[in-house]
Amino acid sequence: MIKRTVVILTFCLLPVLSCHKEDQKEKPKGDLKIEIGLYVSVGEVNENLKSTQGTEDFKVVIYSSSGQEVLAFERASDMPEVIELETGNYYAAAYSDNNLPAAFENPYYYGKSGNFSIIPDNQQTIVINCELANTMVTVVYSDIVKSNYSDFSTKVTSAEGSLTFAKDETRAGYFKPLPLSIQASLTWQKPNGDYETRVLTGNISDPQPKRKYEIHVNAAAGGGSSTLMINLDVTSGPVEIVEIDETNPEPDSILESGDLLITEIMFDPTALPDADGEWFEIYNNTGHSVSLKNLVIEKNETDRHAITEKIILLPGAFQVFSRTENAVSGTAYVYGSGISLNNTGAVLSVSNYGTDGMDGSEICSVNYGAVDFPQATGASICLDPGSMNEQDAVSGLFWCVSGTAYSTGDLGTPGSINDDCD
Repeated sequence: MIKRTVVILTFCLLPVLSCHKEDQKEKPKGDLKIEIGLYVSVGEVNENLKSTQGTEDFKVVIYSSSGQEVLAFERASDMPEVIELETGNYYAAAYSDNNLPAAFENPYYYGKSGNFSIIPDNQQTIVINCELANTMVTVVYSDIVKSNYSDFSTKVTSAEGSLTFAKDETRAGYFKPLPLSIQASLTWQKPNGDYETRVLTGNISDPQPKRKYEIHVNAAAGGGSSTLMINLDVTSGPVEIVEIDETNPEPDSILESGDLLITEIMFDPTALPDADGEWFEIYNNTGHSVSLKNLVIEKNETDRHAITEKIILLPGAFQVFSRTENAVSGTAYVYGSGISLNNTGAVLSVSNYGTDGMDGSEICSVNYGAVDFPQATGASICLDPGSMNEQDAVSGLFWCVSGTAYSTGDLGTPGSINDDCD
């Protein structure tokens, strides 16, 4: 919750001495005393908010009720203890002197009193609530992005300024409340060693002051499906989530043999029981996006599961399929207990649906119990990154045991480029 900075203006009207110059009488005056709280507290949201300078540095301006500036003090600490004002109607404003179009760690505060009257022989106290007057933005990158992309950044731009949130940027950015455009750039290394940059875009059409917007950048490993999610912090107002999906053309529903490859299999985990920790990975071997919905996962032509979710897999991207959601961290499709991966080997395949889920044409298949395929406990077996083709993918000569630890402590590279097979 954002705590309000309270600026207190206390008005004291002292007895006014009248003096006559011939027949002219001075207009009555009152003495104005302004007291400003010396502490600014901003409720920290995920420890991302930062307090501004002390209120002694705030600018204070007194206006007539018609809006004409009467007195101004560049710093509250420069004000005299007592200010003389003529009787009349006024209002006052106080604000931090840092209203920039866009800057990191730059909360700008502003507050204005209601109208008040200076009346002889009357004393009153005026309270100004100084609150955050610009829009706060933070960017959070998912663990998948951090683990699988070599470089990434997000640029947030308004008509008056912009900020770039680099991959290690944890500071909050502050903007004037103007429409904001968002562009996230993600760079990843393809299996052939080339680098490719993906761009996601979004916007915050009507950002509000006193509010924090948290942009979540997530992308499947290897350039798979990606999203931006903008979350309005619940301490500042109702939850507002905007999810921006990268648009991809729906491919033909029938995939050809070799369009997908099975590239990694974890059939005998040790960090988790087999029933929790089994998984495998497929790779889009085409030059276009493919839809995985309704494709059929099969083991030994007996155990089957039809994919029920809409998954768009980009060219050169990986997708993990797991027995439970505990098997790997990050994004994986859970196929459930209907398929178990035999430790001694089995034929694992992916097929088109066909007419009834049992007669569709095969897209890829691996008999991981065949000759030359490695056996492993507590580690996955994986296809060499230099052999990502239909011919090599079915030969055990091009498979090896993974040597990189992943989230459970077992060895494997779920959702990312495989370890090299020496």
